[in-house]
Amino acid sequence: MMVLGIETSHEQGSIGLSQDGQLVGEVLFSVGPGERLLPALESLLALHHIEQQQLELISVALGPGSFTSLRIGMAVGKGLAQALCIPIVGIASMAAYAERVSFLSKKICVVLPDRRDLIYYALYERNRPITAEMSSTLGSLHEQLEQMPDLELCIGPGAERHRAELERVVAVAPAALNRPSGAVIAQLGALTYSQSQHDELWTLEPLYVQKLIAESVI
Repeated sequence: MMVLGIETSHEQGSIGLSQDGQLVGEVLFSVGPGERLLPALESLLALHHIEQQQLELISVALGPGSFTSLRIGMAVGKGLAQALCIPIVGIASMAAYAERVSFLSKKICVVLPDRRDLIYYALYERNRPITAEMSSTLGSLHEQLEQMPDLELCIGPGAERHRAELERVVAVAPAALNRPSGAVIAQLGALTYSQSQHDELWTLEPLYVQKLIAESVI
């Protein structure tokens, strides 16, 4: 199955292709104005000599992240799905980062940037979420991570942005793993669709995270 993955949660976006679970390619771009997404898509398809009609599934990142950027990614994904008469599925952005280090045996913390001094985070064990996505201040998260001896790694663009602070208590993934990946979104989308065969065209919405300071984590 040829799958297109779209990730526009934050400042940097990514659009990628996977076929039968294998990476085909991806393009990174500055999200900013929405007009950058379509040229990135055209470049990706042209680079790999793929026509839009060869796409069989669209997979879109749900966030959490920038409301406007997420809406742009979803609008483009839904438009393509309708035009090509193919299904579309949504993938939580944090799941894509957890998937990259699913070989680790201890807990990891996925950290995404929010506005000002706030961050989004969730804990995973391998690629399985063990907490819901939450919003917190960096200072509050730092205090909680200090109390988690079984935490192995922080990963994600939020972890990269706050590397100096987080590395005082836990290792942070290499910069290359903290960038968005449309290809990983595509791979997870193919897996999700194969398990459910559910087209989310009419139900797809961004993932909203409650703004609260968590007092404890698993």
